[in-house]
Amino acid sequence: MGIINFFKRKKQPKFKIANQNIELPKTEVEDAKIIDILNQEILDFFPKNGSWSSRCFNQPSKITPEYLPCHLRDNGWMSNLLHQNLIEKGIYISVPKIKAFIDSSKKFTDLRHNYELEIVRWQIEFMKNGGENWVMPKGFDEISLLCSPNVDKMFRGGVFETLSAIGMNKEVIEEGIEKNADIWREQYMNLAFRHAFEPFGFMRDQIEPADESHKNLWLTLRRYNYYIDHKDSVDKYGVVTFDMQCMQSDHEYQSQLIKTVDKLNKERKQVVDHWEKNPIYEPLSNNEHQSENNTAQHEK
Repeated sequence: MGIINFFKRKKQPKFKIANQNIELPKTEVEDAKIIDILNQEILDFFPKNGSWSSRCFNQPSKITPEYLPCHLRDNGWMSNLLHQNLIEKGIYISVPKIKAFIDSSKKFTDLRHNYELEIVRWQIEFMKNGGENWVMPKGFDEISLLCSPNVDKMFRGGVFETLSAIGMNKEVIEEGIEKNADIWREQYMNLAFRHAFEPFGFMRDQIEPADESHKNLWLTLRRYNYYIDHKDSVDKYGVVTFDMQCMQSDHEYQSQLIKTVDKLNKERKQVVDHWEKNPIYEPLSNNEHQSENNTAQHEK
């Protein structure tokens, strides 16, 4: 062992010392009892809470409970952890026998799946509550949280990219995102609308609120576009809302809504542009709205 590695190991003595102090059982458990013991042991194998350590980004191979979230589809690694847990209780079952059990156990698979979904839920809540050190999707940065009109897309992508980076199964991430859509999607779509049409500025008056009907129609279209972007996952794991169904089946309604929202977006953009140019804000009058429209048409 190199001298640098020696000191690295000394910094994390917890599991090393525990293993050194345990005397290995002299005999292995009888085969007839193995299934019963393992069925009982796996009930407490997975944590109840989905929190995980940022050290999981490196997916360390060391066998410790802390790194379980980044090895959940590695049955060999989990067999070693379960083996270690049993040794600490004075029970010896060989790693190959534990792995054979894990590979074939539906109960273990179900418990793992539930834990994976809990990790996704925890990650969503963590990010909603201002948690840091998560992976930004391409094209976004921390400022995007404050002003991006695509903050909803950023949030969803952040959950997916972060959990993918620690080695979680991509399909189960998609499942968790859709099964927990009710705790994030509407909130961040509303935030995306505010960033686009009700921006906040320092050292200036607050802009007048956007028309509520504009917001509702914009959100209807936003939900439908979300459905198109993530159709497979929504169909498998999520809820296809009424407006998603309407937009998909009624193409005339879909076309009319797109035109209406586009018109309302352009009108509201004039208000936002006017606000951005005037630190002391006064709403545009109807005549000024018309003048802005004429100017825009002339520029085209």
